[in-house]
Amino acid sequence: MSGNARRIAVVGSINRDTIVTPDGTRTESHGGILYSIAALARIGSATIFPVCNVGKDVEDAVRRLLGSWACVQLDGVRFVPERNPHCFLTYNSGNRKQETLLGGVPALPIGRLRPFLDCDAVCFNFITGMELDLQTLRAFRRETRGLVLMDVHSLTLGMDSRRRRFFRLPPRWEAWLACADIVQMNEQEAGLLAGAPLHSIGATREFGEKVLAMGPHALLITRGENGADSVTGNPRGGTEVQHYPARSADVPVDETGCGDAFLMGFTWSYLNTGCIPAASRFANRVAGITCCLRGIEQMARIGDYLEQ
Repeated sequence: MSGNARRIAVVGSINRDTIVTPDGTRTESHGGILYSIAALARIGSATIFPVCNVGKDVEDAVRRLLGSWACVQLDGVRFVPERNPHCFLTYNSGNRKQETLLGGVPALPIGRLRPFLDCDAVCFNFITGMELDLQTLRAFRRETRGLVLMDVHSLTLGMDSRRRRFFRLPPRWEAWLACADIVQMNEQEAGLLAGAPLHSIGATREFGEKVLAMGPHALLITRGENGADSVTGNPRGGTEVQHYPARSADVPVDETGCGDAFLMGFTWSYLNTGCIPAASRFANRVAGITCCLRGIEQMARIGDYLEQ
């Protein structure tokens, strides 16, 4: 199938974002899966189907943003009366972030996902971690024959009484991961699920073997400025860990959306090559461009960087 005929669904949330970076710069933007959509729209020629609920309070802005990409179809988008998720992100000098989430929209039922069963790929990007429940994901997994990718992301986040997010081990996390063909997470999330930091190849391999035994055929671990790792099975029946150095395109200014862009770069390349190393290297390149851009509005420049 040619790239032009690809159909890719992106399931998640479209957030309103307030971002404060370590240099004190404050950016008001819209984000969440918009970063995924913006990246995919610039690196490939697929038809993109966002699948999400969006609060009426941001309807005009979201319609304008989604309407700016001719390849995006709104079949899976529904505008609801609840206030849209508003994420406040403050990064410190070590690029650690404090996240506070206000608002919230209803979870997606299986009926909202079924129109996309025949997509070439469906990417579940847990922006809030509350997009759908495990029963819904399992039902979709049973019914689809397409490639299922998952960014664990906010499944690892709880919420306190002040709506601040915090890391915690997700209930039944093994069952969630078992629903995906490709699982992506950052190194902090991976360390949480593994029960210890993954600072060595051996520790990464051991955790990867555990994840692959659940059903996925690849685990991707993003490591920021240290690049990314993939863990896959090999023809000898063992497990292979490959590392991919980071590829920053310019001076990094904002890491928001880098994981979302990585997932889209990987998805597009993997659909067209079937090669996990090639897809991981391309994903690193796309993520390296994204960290040099501020906010969703600058994501249009991804194509310019890719042409360099």
